[in-house]
Amino acid sequence: MPGRKLRWTLGILALLLVVALAAPFLVPVSRFIPEIERVASQKLGQPVEIAELRLSILPTPRVVAHGIRVGKADLAKIGELEIVPELKSFLSGPRALRLVRAQKVELEEAALGIPGAMPKGAGGEALELRRLVLKQVQLKHSKVKLPEFDLEADLGPGYSVEQARFESRDGLKARLAPQGGGISSIELEGRNWTLPVGAPLTFERLLARGRLRGEQLDLPDVEAALYGGTLTGHVRVDWAKQWQIGGEAKIAGVDLVPVQRALAKPARLSGRLKAEPRFSAQAKSPELLGAALALDGPFEVVGGAYQGVDLSKVADITGSKSAEDATHFEQFTGKLELRGERVRINELCVRSPKLQAGGFIQIEPDETLSGRLDVALARTSGFVSVPVALSGKASDPTIRPTKGYVLGAVVGSVLLPGIGTAGGASVGSRIEGGAGGGCK
Repeated sequence: MPGRKLRWTLGILALLLVVALAAPFLVPVSRFIPEIERVASQKLGQPVEIAELRLSILPTPRVVAHGIRVGKADLAKIGELEIVPELKSFLSGPRALRLVRAQKVELEEAALGIPGAMPKGAGGEALELRRLVLKQVQLKHSKVKLPEFDLEADLGPGYSVEQARFESRDGLKARLAPQGGGISSIELEGRNWTLPVGAPLTFERLLARGRLRGEQLDLPDVEAALYGGTLTGHVRVDWAKQWQIGGEAKIAGVDLVPVQRALAKPARLSGRLKAEPRFSAQAKSPELLGAALALDGPFEVVGGAYQGVDLSKVADITGSKSAEDATHFEQFTGKLELRGERVRINELCVRSPKLQAGGFIQIEPDETLSGRLDVALARTSGFVSVPVALSGKASDPTIRPTKGYVLGAVVGSVLLPGIGTAGGASVGSRIEGGAGGGCK
């Protein structure tokens, strides 16, 4: 008799298990799709389509939807959306969702402007959400190529963030933890991570710590390794009314050749960079910050060369050039002034055993080159000064003696042969005046 009861009990449990497993396929939830699409479309102000909807009982009751499309032009697509209610909350207290998980999410740029709000309960009260998980999210932007990312967040009352974790496929991780008073600590970590906005520089290692308060991010502790050198600094970002960024940095030992290649520029300047720039920018959207960037600060390049120009040949008034031309230097210093895509180097000084040059250089957004240098060349009788003007393009510069120097040389060699070409050129240089510069 006891054995028969045990068999009946096991049989009933087995039947219940089969029913539970089969329930998702027995409950005809697909008939609710049109009504759900109608309500969602009304809330979002965009047409909503759902390809499949099912109800799962195990491990806990939940609704799973597949093939969700929002907008006539598919502004948003969700491969799978899972909603898990907090069952106890529907019996008493504020109603809540224990989990909302979305996977394979594709968002067009215009989707960020879709009006809407969180779903409402039957009585009109807002549903609370405990946990949000987004997997394989792809935000498509017209001007910035953003990597796919995952986001997990634990939420409190009013959707306040209690913990958040972010990880992008290109190697950037972020952790957020509230500290009270509306302030959250934030930590960013990157490995072989490339900036998605502005100059596409790659950081071998990046670590930044700071705090987030409302729409203000302050990172006073930034450390990075890039292109064989290091960077430390302080960055502030504010997007309350418009996007603003500012800060300062210290750069040491950065190899300039791979930096120029990363910027898709000819690698003409070699050497190791040391600099202490300050920077700031304001724009309506983050992708416009690069064009609005203002950067100022002293710099020094040690032990390198500039390919394409040989300053030791500037006394040649014919302006002849060779593919092997290069100016090797032991020191290259100046003050950088960058405004968007316009670059100016003031107080420029280039030193080597053969020459010393000082002046200024300016590069326009279309890469048009201009400027003036005073080049002192080593000769057997001492140094001979030659003023030169810069022209052409930054990718193909032309450096020639100034008109005053050339006129003096012509006068010295043709009209006044007694003083000679060099003497006439020297007179012309003094009459025209020097360019000044940073060589003292």
